[in-house]
Amino acid sequence: MLPKRRRAQVGAPGDPASSEARFPGVAIYLAEPHMGSSRRAFLTRLALSKGFRVLDAYSSEVTHVVMEQTSAEEASHWQEHRVATASPRQCSRPALLDISWFTESMAAGQPVPVECRHRLEVAAPRKGLPCPARMLPYACQRPTPLTHHNSSLSEALEMLAEAAGFEGSEGRFLSFRRAAAVLKALPSPVTALSQLQGLPHFGEHSRRVVQELLEQGVCEEVERVRLSERYQTMKLFMGIFGVGVKTADRWYREGLRTLDSLQEQPQRLTQQQKAALPGPEHPSPAARRRGAAAAGEGSCGARPAWGHRDAGWWLPEGLVLYQQHHRGGCGHAEPPPRQSHPMDAFERTFCILGLPQPSGVPVGSTQGPCPTRKAVRVDLVAVPISRLPFALLGWTGSKHFQRELRRFCRKERGLWLNSCGLFDPEQKMLFHAASEEDIFRHLGLEYLPPEQRNA
Repeated sequence: MLPKRRRAQVGAPGDPASSEARFPGVAIYLAEPHMGSSRRAFLTRLALSKGFRVLDAYSSEVTHVVMEQTSAEEASHWQEHRVATASPRQCSRPALLDISWFTESMAAGQPVPVECRHRLEVAAPRKGLPCPARMLPYACQRPTPLTHHNSSLSEALEMLAEAAGFEGSEGRFLSFRRAAAVLKALPSPVTALSQLQGLPHFGEHSRRVVQELLEQGVCEEVERVRLSERYQTMKLFMGIFGVGVKTADRWYREGLRTLDSLQEQPQRLTQQQKAALPGPEHPSPAARRRGAAAAGEGSCGARPAWGHRDAGWWLPEGLVLYQQHHRGGCGHAEPPPRQSHPMDAFERTFCILGLPQPSGVPVGSTQGPCPTRKAVRVDLVAVPISRLPFALLGWTGSKHFQRELRRFCRKERGLWLNSCGLFDPEQKMLFHAASEEDIFRHLGLEYLPPEQRNA
């Protein structure tokens, strides 16, 4: 009578089967939270037959822990318990894997790469953006790139700022604008309201808007402004060169709502506004040296022009739709005039050029035929060489950057700054600068290149 064959005890580290493993760098441990002993024994025999090394006991040699019908939280708790009860030499943290990795490896006859879908590890909670150790209060003190991490949040606050400006509320305009500038300067996305703790210029109203956007993806106040007839009309009218808040507001109160309604009443329009209709494209302030946002109300030598001759050559007919020339009053030696006009006091010519419109590219209103031209603004400025660094600085960056830079000079340094120069009113002294970097040094500021002035 033949003796009964004894069932082999599989999976022990010292077994001959495990010593013949084809993949010595992989040591599997089949955990049993939801895997019965018979199921575990079957999977162990399968893995050994494929040349895998399977350990019967959890130890520091384990590289892959496989579980079945186990959640990531359960797997994490299981591993934490093992680490807490293990000796210091056994405190390894192997990969916690779903059974899918095991079955795919068996089908492939070799260990397959571990992917995110195989892992049972609980994702570490995202750390909130640490409040910057020094989020400086002035926009001219911190770099602000054109492309940043919080565009949806900053655009919402800027829309509220714009709407406040349309209503003449300077305080609310500045509050929203400064909060938006802070968001643009942050090095990471804002995902929780706690990340705004300690940041300058973030009042309750701005925090409430951000909270709604984070929690609901939309802010009721912002949507109400976006869809309002007044906001849309004011935005449309102020897209015309030479139209400010007062003019746009007057047109709105008189019942005008569209560009067509304006063109039907040409007596309302200046030559400049007529030339700009139906709505020229505005170059991005980051794509060029910043010019003034709008032409001055008063002008010198303003007239429409069609054929221009200069130094023996002719400009193409129809190229210059409008021009106005201003004589300069900013010399080499006198202190810069204390004014906030964006053009300052340089000699300048403001032009609107009519450029051919590429076929198939719509411009302005989508209703009606596509215009054959697009109106583009060009500002020509004559600057004395001694004032060139100040002019470059004054015409570069966003409006808010320029506002903050001049506010910093006035409040923190007691100086006057504009595109003509930097002046100390107490010492009656004009600062000299050979470059933009020199101006920043005079003010005790870290130099910000033009592409970092998009506050």
